[in-house]
Amino acid sequence: MSTIYGGNCDRPQNIYTFAPITNVGTSESIEIDGTTITTIDVVTGGQITHQLQGSMNGVDWAGFEAASAKESGNHLDTYSGYAVRYLRVVVSASHATRTLTTTICCDA
Repeated sequence: MSTIYGGNCDRPQNIYTFAPITNVGTSESIEIDGTTITTIDVVTGGQITHQLQGSMNGVDWAGFEAASAKESGNHLDTYSGYAVRYLRVVVSASHATRTLTTTICCDA
């Protein structure tokens, strides 16, 4: 994790797209700097249950909220007031024909 997303006055430097997750799995983790996190989730192929998680140390993870099911389409969420160092996405229910692609923007 060499790049820290967020805390940059150049907004494009605060945006990161996780590798797509097909079926059940966990994304790579990224380091962030900021307390407002906006996500755009692109779900294709059918319903997916997933959760955005944060960590202070990259080892112990907790969800920003309970895992939620989302149908195919584009979904926008904003989380404010969370001061974490790392982020990742966990898909807990899916199918091999379904994909989740999450893009985040982290800001102060």
